[in-house]
Amino acid sequence: MSRLVSGVVCGLALMVGCGDRPGPLQVGVGQARMPAPVGIGTVGFGGVGVEGEPSPFAEIYPATTRMHNHPDFRAIAVSRGEGHEVVLLRSDTVGIFQQLRRAVIEELESRLGRDLDNVLVIGATHTHSGPGRVIDVGGPFALIADEFLAEHHDRMVDAMADAVEEALSDLAPGRIGWTFGRDDLSISDRRCEDGGADYVNGEIPILAIEQEGELRAIAMTYPIHGTLLGIEELTLSQDVSGAIEQAVEDRFERDVQVQMFNSWGADVAPGDPDVEEGEGAEQPSGYDRMERVGSAVADAVEIALSEITWEEEPELWLATHREPIDRASIGYGPDEFEYEYGAVYCGGGTDRDCDASTREDTLDESCVPFPEDYPAPNQTEISAGQIGRVHLITFPGEPGTVLGEQVVGDIQSEYGVEDVLFMGYAQDYLGYAILEEDWWQGGYEAGGALWGPRQGEYLATRAVAVYGRAIGELPEIDEPAPVTSFLGSVYEPYAGPSPVAPGTVIAPIAPEAPIATDVMTWTVAGDDPWYGTPLVTLETESGEPVLRPNGTPWTSDGQAFWVSLTVDPPYEFNDTAETRQFAWTFSMPVSHRVASAGPDLVAGQGYRMVAALPTASGEVQEVKSAVFPAP
Repeated sequence: MSRLVSGVVCGLALMVGCGDRPGPLQVGVGQARMPAPVGIGTVGFGGVGVEGEPSPFAEIYPATTRMHNHPDFRAIAVSRGEGHEVVLLRSDTVGIFQQLRRAVIEELESRLGRDLDNVLVIGATHTHSGPGRVIDVGGPFALIADEFLAEHHDRMVDAMADAVEEALSDLAPGRIGWTFGRDDLSISDRRCEDGGADYVNGEIPILAIEQEGELRAIAMTYPIHGTLLGIEELTLSQDVSGAIEQAVEDRFERDVQVQMFNSWGADVAPGDPDVEEGEGAEQPSGYDRMERVGSAVADAVEIALSEITWEEEPELWLATHREPIDRASIGYGPDEFEYEYGAVYCGGGTDRDCDASTREDTLDESCVPFPEDYPAPNQTEISAGQIGRVHLITFPGEPGTVLGEQVVGDIQSEYGVEDVLFMGYAQDYLGYAILEEDWWQGGYEAGGALWGPRQGEYLATRAVAVYGRAIGELPEIDEPAPVTSFLGSVYEPYAGPSPVAPGTVIAPIAPEAPIATDVMTWTVAGDDPWYGTPLVTLETESGEPVLRPNGTPWTSDGQAFWVSLTVDPPYEFNDTAETRQFAWTFSMPVSHRVASAGPDLVAGQGYRMVAALPTASGEVQEVKSAVFPAP
């Protein structure tokens, strides 16, 4: 069985093989904090009008005021040389737009001197509490992803490239392993037409990366819509995927990077599994539930890892193909879905019809059309590949459960493969993709498809065909050229106002002994959020970091804290102030109801918080709190 690989020049120092001669397996891991400032709006909630204070970083959507489970980018590289490698990049965003992926590829080519189009898979966790403002096509997309902010886009591209470059620089001998877990209790069916009430498929394909004899990383897919936090929470967060990643990480006794990609989550909502809980502090809405989900999924992953199969000489390849998508490509008749440039929000957000024997026959007559000047995308990107025994297919948007199962089943039956890794929300984003008969039932998911009732099944068919072309079983077709990225915009770099007394403690931490239901708070003056969210580390009184079960410190970038920002003068009263006080408040529950989600404070031991405050100069200012005792 043949397959297509990119023809590239051999001899780069990072690679270990060349062309069709795979070398020994090497693996690497990278990670980069997302440069999303508190104050930027979140994206993907499909509604405007939620009240909130303005900020320099928000336009259509209300400004965020809090950070929880700091979003980041995580990369895994597996390579046996050029033409025999795959890089997986996990992004804490609502989706991946093909222009954003193109920009990352261009940035990496400028750094590394080679094209990674047939190497790199970028997938989103689909947190709706990630930032938007990275797509410059205007029109209805501004309602979907907020107005484009060029400097923010470029910073995001740089950070994504940083994570990939770090993973490639980290390459060292290793092996990979595959196993499959399942958890149907941490998700629920939020629609009512796709094969019966409460139908879910909680399959969890798990890729393990071992480097020089030690487990280094886990990549997994899971179908869970990342929306436990609402837009009204005004919070930047990894949401439920971050809780899953942290819970899985803490099942190991060493630092193992975990990355969770979303799969077929269009018709799925996070569940609320029954896990052991104890006394704990009251947290903001959604936090306890995401910790319960994290614990339950971690149980399933831990069980599955006991059945892992390791490979030292795996097949590795990836091929990226581009598919047209418009009315003609999909095959609409002259009287069907009469929107030449695409349309969204069909039905105006009316409730779905749960009676499978009926349908909303006029649903496609009340959509918001994309105008000629701002059309919906007329092409998309789909990648197929192989990582050892598992065959990979990406999907450009939010597929429903049954549609995702259809893609997997068709690849298995048509091409005689067994294990298929389905990665939704990857390489591009065209909104929702559900079965045609499901689309006519209406609801939010139907309104979120950019090309109407047949978009889902068209993309499913094209994904199966892409796999066939990638392995040489189907003939090549004339494909669209890659889209143009949004790199190269001209802008005046943002310069924040002068901060008032950075490093000053505004509200000291309470010195008296807390009780288990208390939340310890500490407020420090810092700098403008554009320069980064401060990082707090929990330490003992003697200055040793308090460690998670995996041996890394408990910090405010995880779910043990939340970080809030208050600005004085507020932007709504004075948006041109030359000086401002940026008051950063760090809140840490003394105990979590799901105990493993936070530190276990030892009675009689003293603790303190240590803040690293980013500054406009790039330097970091350190501030220490007073000591407080454990309960």
